[in-house]
Amino acid sequence: MRVLYVSPFSQQVSGPDESLLALIRRLRPAAVEPHVVLPADGPPVPRYRAAGAVVHFAPLTILHRGLAVPTIARLPFDLGRGAWTVARIARQVGAELIHTNMEVVLDGALAARALGLPHVLHYRGNTLAEPRAVFAALARLWTGLSARVFCISQATADAIFGAARSEKIEVVYNPIEVAAFAAGAGDPDVAAVRATLGARAGQLLVGTVGRIHPRKDVETFVRAAAAVAAQRPDARFAVVGVAEVPVEEAYFARVRALCAALGVADRICFAGARADMPAVMRALDVFVLPSRHEGFGRVVGEAMAAGRPVVVTDEGALPELIEGDRCGLSAPPTDAAAFADRILRLGGDPALRAALGERGRARAQAFDAAAIASRVAATYRAILNR
Repeated sequence: MRVLYVSPFSQQVSGPDESLLALIRRLRPAAVEPHVVLPADGPPVPRYRAAGAVVHFAPLTILHRGLAVPTIARLPFDLGRGAWTVARIARQVGAELIHTNMEVVLDGALAARALGLPHVLHYRGNTLAEPRAVFAALARLWTGLSARVFCISQATADAIFGAARSEKIEVVYNPIEVAAFAAGAGDPDVAAVRATLGARAGQLLVGTVGRIHPRKDVETFVRAAAAVAAQRPDARFAVVGVAEVPVEEAYFARVRALCAALGVADRICFAGARADMPAVMRALDVFVLPSRHEGFGRVVGEAMAAGRPVVVTDEGALPELIEGDRCGLSAPPTDAAAFADRILRLGGDPALRAALGERGRARAQAFDAAAIASRVAATYRAILNR
């Protein structure tokens, strides 16, 4: 079957792109011919092509909470232009179904409606449904324009679509190549990877991964690091991720200033984007994600697949991933002292680290890419066979 995917980003690091790439790689053997529409050329393009997808470009309209009045006034024109372009591409390639890779674009849904094709929406956003009235209206629009809505966690399904729940809503976790994160022969030397993250043998290495964005709350990670460092002089910390847009660059400057003010600039390694995430995860002693309102938390699933103990925010979908505190530890949002307490607890208890790591590894099987792709392919077939 020929599927046209509409994805809103063309930047270096994007969770929706990582998840779509993992899905496409597994759908190819299931006789899915993938075509991907992006708003512009960028770092994901060669990766999509390497995964077997044909890449196209269209002037997509990206919706977000801070749309200015002039932008809102132009929405009908912009959406019409984007939908027309997506529809033209769909006709050219003979698409049988259009799958929008994130809820912030409507162009794919409108193109599908114009062509009489089935449309699947992948809700990959967070659990912050504010303003409530706006999101209630959007939930009705998203479900009305789609044959199926995939939600990346039960938490997002409940938070975003609770009032508009229908048989169209299906929880499908983000796909992770679980086996790639398990240790095996031929893996990179752990000591060498740790060295690139600023840690020597015997030092406690605590890391976080994600875009350097205010919602990821890297500041809480830095404050927790300072509290841990005061009690564990051997502790080192790594932030793996980049700042690509102005709001992120400004936030990164603020984070660096905080490191200097707290006296931990020499203990925290800003490692940038990494292509060797399985090796990075296996090199950590503790993984931390202080993000707000996560809809899934892909990097948490990856850390669990690598058998790393995790400390996450007790908010959004993260408690769902770790099943309460069965597969990890949690702390209240923005509470650096609580995060530091959990990190120190894990740092001083190797048996607890190992136990949580093993439970997390077992839990990560629920995110396995092969199983997720099989479910998605079955949904495609069911929709097309109606």
